[in-house]
Amino acid sequence: METYVLGDIHGGVRALEQVLESSPFRPGIDRLIQLGDVSDGWPDTPACVERLLSIPNSIWLQGNHDWWTAEWLATAAPLAHINLSWYAQGGKATYEAYQQLASQERRRHFREFFQRQQPYFVDEANNLYVHAGYNPDRPIEVQDPYDLIWTRRLWREQLAAKTYGECFIGHTPTWPASSTPVQQGNVWNLDQGAAYGGPLTMMNVRTKEYVQSDAVRELYPGVKGRSAELH
Repeated sequence: METYVLGDIHGGVRALEQVLESSPFRPGIDRLIQLGDVSDGWPDTPACVERLLSIPNSIWLQGNHDWWTAEWLATAAPLAHINLSWYAQGGKATYEAYQQLASQERRRHFREFFQRQQPYFVDEANNLYVHAGYNPDRPIEVQDPYDLIWTRRLWREQLAAKTYGECFIGHTPTWPASSTPVQQGNVWNLDQGAAYGGPLTMMNVRTKEYVQSDAVRELYPGVKGRSAELH
């Protein structure tokens, strides 16, 4: 069994299909770890969820955008009462896409996918997978899950992931400075800006070989996607 790690998708199912088709990943044999932020930006969040649900032996981490989406799905709040920060930062596309689904399908996605996302995962080789980062001076199991989906300190301060072999994160795009995976010490960043003008990345954890989609903006001509402001 190989382990593959997949970066932030942000509703771009066309990019997701590209990397799955071009990767040597073997569904049902290999393990897939998705680093969070399946939601928001491009118009296909429900299709991304369905595709990930179809892949056996998958582990899904919660991203900050997934947290926002789950919060809305749990309440089914009308447009007048939704979280405006979420709506402005890609949530509009997710909200509109889910309006096309029956309420029971929205509840199924909440129950079968969003409620099953994990705050972090540690594999048998002692590699850590977390959406945004963590405080390496404290055991991760005692840290606030909110921090694990929001902090940028680990990446921006180039900190080492203490006690772990390697650490794989998303959340803070490397694009446009780099459209390929970036390593800082024992930390790998797999967010290459798929929400904006970059590609989606999928990497073999052992070999570090990776495949990428086309720039996701090119896969959705005429669709705005997210703004370039980080959230």
